[in-house]
Amino acid sequence: MNFNYYDNLYINEDAKKLAKVNNSGGEFIDNVYMWHVSKIDDPPYTSLAIFFNFCTLDCPTCCNRLLLSGSGGSTPFYLGDIDKYKDKVDSVTVVGGEPFAQDLTNIGNILQRAKDLGLRTNALTNGLHLWEDDVRKLWPYIDHINLHVTEEFMALGLYEKVDELPFDVDYNVIWHPNNMPFVLDCMGLLEDEKFHIKKDFMYGGQKFIPTKI
Repeated sequence: MNFNYYDNLYINEDAKKLAKVNNSGGEFIDNVYMWHVSKIDDPPYTSLAIFFNFCTLDCPTCCNRLLLSGSGGSTPFYLGDIDKYKDKVDSVTVVGGEPFAQDLTNIGNILQRAKDLGLRTNALTNGLHLWEDDVRKLWPYIDHINLHVTEEFMALGLYEKVDELPFDVDYNVIWHPNNMPFVLDCMGLLEDEKFHIKKDFMYGGQKFIPTKI
């Protein structure tokens, strides 16, 4: 695909190859950068957030750049770790990096384990992979996604397909001083009630503005 929406589009062609693992379907989940209890990854729910290395984008403003190359290392994680938190959290969130660039058997096992425990499931994703055949198989196990809207997502016209998704979607658009034209374009194209502006970490951090202003 030849992206031409803006001049600065960043595709990490090696992400899926780098994220490939040899333990597909096992109790041990590879490529986990870290995991912790979080109140910001699936607000307003308390979530067990599982961060994966590698992403299919290489955005210069990424707040987790160590994850893009896997240079931040990894932390052991097992499916059974979810069970330990079933009475302490409301949801399980897969995030990255890009969760849907991972071994999807592992991602599916995490989502299914969460559902079996009666927990809500959530993903933070760039959205580029949501309509791929292998990811479609995971749709029944997903309750919600926070979609990090990028120039690539808009350039592909994927925002026009969001109504096909059988789960709730919120849009998060990152604001920083150099991308206001993109933010304004998104304001005109994305659904008002699900649109959130999030300040870039480099310019003030986590603040959400849940409105089109």
